[in-house]
Amino acid sequence: MESSEIIGYVDPLISFPGDKPAVKVSCTRSTFTSKVFRLRAGSSLPNAPPISHQSVDAIPQQTHQGTPQFSRIGSLARIESWSGPGLDLVQSISISLWCQPTLPSDSGHEQFLFSSIDFGQAVGFECLLDEDGCLHLRVGGPSGIQEIRLSTTLIENQWYHLQFTIEIDPGMVSFKRQSKPRDVGEQSIYFEEKHRLAHKAHLTSDIPFTIASNSCKHGPSPQPQPPCSFNGKIDGLKVETTSNGTIHTLLDFDFSLDIPTDRIRDSSNGLYGKLINSPSRAVTGYNWDASQSDWTLASYGYGAIHFHDDDLDDAMWNTSFRLQLPRDLRSGCYAVFVDDGKTTDWIPFFVKPDPKQCQVPPVALIIPTFTYAAYANEHLFDESRTVHFLAEGRDIDKYSKIMMKRPDLGISLYDSHKDGSGTCYSTVKRAILNMRPDYCMWLFNGPREFAADLWFVEFLEREVGAGGYDVITDHQISECGAELLKRYKVLLSCSHPEYPTFAMLDSYSAFLHDGGHFMYLGGNGYYWVTTHDPARPHRIEVRRAEAGCRTFGLPPGNWHHSLTGELGGLWRSRGRPPNCLFGLGSCAMGVGKGAGYGITTEARSHPRVSRFFRGLQTEEVIGDFGLVQGAASGDEIDRLDYTLGTPRNAVMVATTKLAGGHSDEYMLFNEETLFPMVDTTGSTSDKVRSDIVFFETPRGGAVFSVGSINWVGALAWNTFDNNVAMITRNVLQDFLTHADANRRFSEPAVG
Repeated sequence: MESSEIIGYVDPLISFPGDKPAVKVSCTRSTFTSKVFRLRAGSSLPNAPPISHQSVDAIPQQTHQGTPQFSRIGSLARIESWSGPGLDLVQSISISLWCQPTLPSDSGHEQFLFSSIDFGQAVGFECLLDEDGCLHLRVGGPSGIQEIRLSTTLIENQWYHLQFTIEIDPGMVSFKRQSKPRDVGEQSIYFEEKHRLAHKAHLTSDIPFTIASNSCKHGPSPQPQPPCSFNGKIDGLKVETTSNGTIHTLLDFDFSLDIPTDRIRDSSNGLYGKLINSPSRAVTGYNWDASQSDWTLASYGYGAIHFHDDDLDDAMWNTSFRLQLPRDLRSGCYAVFVDDGKTTDWIPFFVKPDPKQCQVPPVALIIPTFTYAAYANEHLFDESRTVHFLAEGRDIDKYSKIMMKRPDLGISLYDSHKDGSGTCYSTVKRAILNMRPDYCMWLFNGPREFAADLWFVEFLEREVGAGGYDVITDHQISECGAELLKRYKVLLSCSHPEYPTFAMLDSYSAFLHDGGHFMYLGGNGYYWVTTHDPARPHRIEVRRAEAGCRTFGLPPGNWHHSLTGELGGLWRSRGRPPNCLFGLGSCAMGVGKGAGYGITTEARSHPRVSRFFRGLQTEEVIGDFGLVQGAASGDEIDRLDYTLGTPRNAVMVATTKLAGGHSDEYMLFNEETLFPMVDTTGSTSDKVRSDIVFFETPRGGAVFSVGSINWVGALAWNTFDNNVAMITRNVLQDFLTHADANRRFSEPAVG
């Protein structure tokens, strides 16, 4: 039977009305159809709101030609027009570099250190590691490509200085290797060997010179493409020629230059190379000695780039067709529904508000697109990987199964690379299969992130109507700042706004200082330091430092972001804990059954907060039900903490400790514990809890925060007919009423 698979992505992920984004589809069948929908509730769980996506009739259904598309993953550097025509006229050429292999013998493929080979013309040269980690050198000549197996097998995580010298005529190869001790128990070892070639070397090649990969063309293919990138660090690569006793430098790369960019600079002839698939920069090199851990201040020690065979920055799929978005299209969450007759996919994209719209709605829902990027195609369910959860007995949905079959779709900021090193970058220029309206997260057997956040969309459609709210994104806030936020009276977060940039925190602060109203309706929010480069808006950077709930930690010396130089890790460690803006900070996580909230006496007697319980005067516990983990408080949770900056006027509205609390399947985050490390679980620690808080700001604004990722699962329970939905509804109406009474708004055009 013919296999069928259809997946895709929209580029760019976020567009304005009137734009023409490209839709890139991989389809194993000959044709497929497309139809655009505005997304609302998308889960088919029992007791969930019915699926209610709306067809965008202004964009007609179309039929397209199908073709499979596979990306070439793995990072590399490419230098065009690097050698000129005269390499065969010199006496010799020498290539030297420092390298530190991180997966020399278990990658399952050849790994290239450098290459200029043109196999069609049998010219050029390249060096590679075979599957056992042994070095090979290939050299072009009149009788074809000759391959020399060198007597060196590289050891994992050992730094080596390697030098290869090729004498043109007669053909001769000299190889020198010097190892650097990894610790005080080792000594440096020097080794050299020589080999005679069977023919004169032919080295002049029109092929670009590549570092950390071979010279194959980079782009999509109808078949899977085997990886060939080097796993490890390369530092100080130099290419020199000798002619008539004179040494001429062709290439001399100092990778510590231009670190925030995707280019590498040659200091000898002013050439530039291009980095492909975002290898890790701002990483320690062979001469790092821990005297300086900030690359922006260091004069040495940061001349390395860490390449990986599973890096991906741009899938580079061919465009299947383009959408013509109507100029009057509402902001929101959309998807292209594609169908090949056997298999379907929902390919999401987002539409920003028209900056020229005359009437701005009072409410904006903030879609956490940086969170979606961070979790994009996470593989923590895959027990064959270095970093994983025990997924036994858990359901793996169709999207996760495709991810396991398609390594070319890339990994997330929660997965380690194949060599065990931590990821630093993620991209939205690829098919993100766990960003689908019907995605079921394997750890909870229910929606998470995007699929769950669509319940907020459904809620607002019902509460304020089609024209009563805008949808804006993390990307847009990071680029446009506070002027975008100040257009609205009330902002609502989604369930997991974990990854803000410094500019975003400044924007939220300005919004609240100006009297804005904010509803933080999630958990584990505003947690990790995140960098976003508007010049490359598809990419974010996160560096897991010494603390935080994380699946890996980067080694010392690698904690400063390459894009900005700022220190990575937790915003809490940088002095900007989320408590200061939103009253709560993340404290614990669990995968067991969640908990409800008990309403506090203070909330009942507070003149404003008591109105949040209109219609619920007899309720003592709220949210002891839910579509995910069975309750409103679950997954990752937040609590009030005045010592971390919760405003002193904050009112604790409710807390899970008054409703029985969480089980011992919930545990404190490591940044919450000090010696002695005891009493860290739900039943033993007062810190393991979700709190709901409310506070007012001096210029008439207010904040309402709920402290749980799973609040939205209780909100949507029984199609929004429940006490969590009623409280959320009451708070929203209260905020809108107070905003109208207390705040003056401007509506500047925002691009």
